[in-house]
Order: sequence, then C-alpha cells, then structure tokens
Amino acid sequence: MPDDRTLVGAVLAGDKQAYAGLVDRYKNKLYGLFRKMGLSEADAQDLTQETLFKAYRKLASQRPEQSFAGWLYTIAVNLYRDRGRRKVPVPREETAEQAAPDRDAPEQRVLRAELRSELDALLDTLPEHYRLAMVLRYVGQLGHEEIAGMTGMTVSQVNNALHRAKKSLRRQITEKEGTRYEMAAEYRSRKSRV
Repeated sequence: MPDDRTLVGAVLAGDKQAYAGLVDRYKNKLYGLFRKMGLSEADAQDLTQETLFKAYRKLASQRPEQSFAGWLYTIAVNLYRDRGRRKVPVPREETAEQAAPDRDAPEQRVLRAELRSELDALLDTLPEHYRLAMVLRYVGQLGHEEIAGMTGMTVSQVNNALHRAKKSLRRQITEKEGTRYEMAAEYRSRKSRV
C-alpha cells in the first residue's frame, strides 16, 4: 500500500479513488479514538465519517511538510470539541482493529478483553485533556509536538498531561490491586475459620 503522501498526491492529481486507501487506513483508528473519548458507537461512527469527509474536502489545504495523520487527527479533535460532547461512559466492545488473533488461546483472549475493559474504565476517570493526550499519543501514535498543535497545549503541557495521566493510572491500579489483595486475604481468613 502506498504511503499517505503518495495517496494524497494521487487524490490531488485527480484520482479520487486513491482516497479510499486513506479511508481504509484511518477509519478504524479514528473510530477507536472517538470510542476511547467516551462516544457511543453511533456517535463515533458519525464523527469518523464526518472527519473523513471534511478531510477530503479540505485536502488541498493540507501542508506537505505536516504529516497526514497529524492533520487528520487535528480535524477529528476539532470536530469532537465542536460537538460539545461530554464524557459519557459506554460499554466497550472490541473493534476489528483491536480483536485478538485467532491463534491465541481462548483464555488469553478473555484476559486481554478484561484488561482492555479495565483500562478503558480507568481512562474514563481521567480529566478530558489527560485522556485526549493519552489517546492521541498511544492510540494515534502521535508525537508530543503534533499533540500540542492539535490540542492548543504547549509541548511541556503535553508532557505534563501524559506524566500526570500515567501517574494517576498507576495509583488507581495500585489501589485496585491492594483492594483485591485485602479481599482475597479476608476470604482466606474466613475460610480457614470455617
């Protein structure tokens, strides 16, 4: 598959079908971004389509020195903000991109799904700007400079948001594990008394 720059050049040269390659490459990533930001399936699908449509209309304005992915995520983040959506917890489902390979044992798939669900729930507890920075960095695989450009934060604010988000997640995981350990110890204690 040609790289983003080649596909963008082909579309701008008149090959409208080349945009399908960009759509295929980014539709699941955008959908995943919107789901991680707390949107329902339907809203995430709508915003994904709206992002891809707006990017197509504005493709000529995309600067060649800027990465296409960064530019596309900027559009996505701005559309997300324009809608004025608030974080709404929704049940998480695996997308095609997130699905575990069939060669894994069923137990591994269940454990991976549980871990993903727990992590998504923990992400939902973060303030929106921390969650957005985390999702753009680790789901969108964008650099700190690109995230800063998209969110209006400085690079140091992005670094700070990522650091604080990770620290908060670590603290919550540690607390959760401590609670599980205490519950298990209490259960063993009761069982030995019976």
